[in-house]
Amino acid sequence: MRSLSYRSKRRLKKTARTLLILAAFLVLFVILAVIYLGRYVVYTPDGAYLDFGRNTALQTATVGTEPSGPDPIESVRIEYADPNLNTETAEKVSGYYIDLEMLSDPDAVLEAVRNLSGPCTVMIDLKAKDGSFYYSTGIEDAKRADIEIAKVDRIISLLKNRGFTMVARVKSFQDSAFALAHLKCALPIDSGALWVGNGSYWLDPANETVVAYLKQIARDLAGKGFREIVFDDFYFPDSNYIRYTFDRTRSQIIGDTANDLLNFFASSNITISFGNPRPDFALAKGSHVYVTDVTGSNVKTVTAGYAVLDDPAAQLVFLTGSKDKRFEDCQLLRPLLTKLVN
Repeated sequence: MRSLSYRSKRRLKKTARTLLILAAFLVLFVILAVIYLGRYVVYTPDGAYLDFGRNTALQTATVGTEPSGPDPIESVRIEYADPNLNTETAEKVSGYYIDLEMLSDPDAVLEAVRNLSGPCTVMIDLKAKDGSFYYSTGIEDAKRADIEIAKVDRIISLLKNRGFTMVARVKSFQDSAFALAHLKCALPIDSGALWVGNGSYWLDPANETVVAYLKQIARDLAGKGFREIVFDDFYFPDSNYIRYTFDRTRSQIIGDTANDLLNFFASSNITISFGNPRPDFALAKGSHVYVTDVTGSNVKTVTAGYAVLDDPAAQLVFLTGSKDKRFEDCQLLRPLLTKLVN
């Protein structure tokens, strides 16, 4: 076998060294590219994709501060009254609710509101679990629902002008849009991806920016004429997949967050209430707990389950279309429209 000459061996060594250097630069380039592109990766329940148009700056907040936007704390006027206003017994609730499905036909809702007679309470859903708002909000970068927002604004104006007791219900910690825009505010799993529950990403109830965001929503709605804000599905998910590193229990976190919201608005004319919390959710008089998916056969059991409330009979409000007589002694909101059929 013919051996390579000294000159050939030098050329081969030089070529190999050059290839190794190029390979090292290629590996370094790939690593830097992955790091750079990581900020543009958007995780969804269906997978992940790159979005080069998204804002990659994470906003942070400290106690007493709010997420940036054109609607800071001081810009929404809140009327202040008796400091003990929200510690008194909650008013009797009776009336109707308007859910997101009904808002898909705003003309029918407008007509139904026009036909209402007598003073009553009307609750309207205004923020979905994907984070979209169903009214003209002043909150910066808020995702708007794909519906006729102007007609929902007309519904709100009609309710206000006709003197109804206006209640706004919004999803609290289910908010995919805010989670994707503020990744550090969302609940993660061990891999670092965002936890998905009930078809959406969930915000961290212990995060100060999240609590500030909820306060901002309440003030924004107060500026529209709402005097009661219901934060729906107000609980910390039970999933073991959530990376949980706090020194408080999940119930304690939810209780502390609720107290923060209640104390913040305690001396205002705004009532803060909650939707579908866990039965161990303690709440003083003055606020309501709104419960859905309850039948006449288990209304007493559900009421007994919320025994930790100061006054369950006065604080529990059921959303139901049932005519079951076992609801007769309960506070009720009934659907303004019958279920829409496509």
